[in-house]
Amino acid sequence: MITINNNSNLCTWLNMKHFENDIQTRLEKVLLKYDLSPVEFSFLHYLYDQYDAQASLLEIKDSLHLSSAAVSRMAVRLEEKDCKPIVRYHSDDNHKEVCLKMTSSGIEHFKETFGVVDQTLNELFSSSEFQNLRKEILNIDTTTKKS
Repeated sequence: MITINNNSNLCTWLNMKHFENDIQTRLEKVLLKYDLSPVEFSFLHYLYDQYDAQASLLEIKDSLHLSSAAVSRMAVRLEEKDCKPIVRYHSDDNHKEVCLKMTSSGIEHFKETFGVVDQTLNELFSSSEFQNLRKEILNIDTTTKKS
């Protein structure tokens, strides 16, 4: 029989997962007003951080750790949004390579959304729940114990 105390690494991991789920749920609600999902926001964030706000689908796939199909589907969804945040084009160097570029309206939409996301995350990370979780994480016992 295994006894688990409330200060175990398992409990810390479960608390981290619960907090992560809370963050995800809160971001989904906030981003709904901007017609974006958290993954779409991450997608736009990656593009925004690139020189000239453009990147190949392969670069985005590798950066966000998504499948090629998922990146392609997300690009189509973003292209079809009302604010038209991105455009697709083929690379001049390699005509088989598909690239995406943020439009000026996409950049403005992202900047507006970023402010709200940043404020939401600041609220969540300054909460007592997160501060307690942070203390738990910092006190994780990394030594291995054998029974």
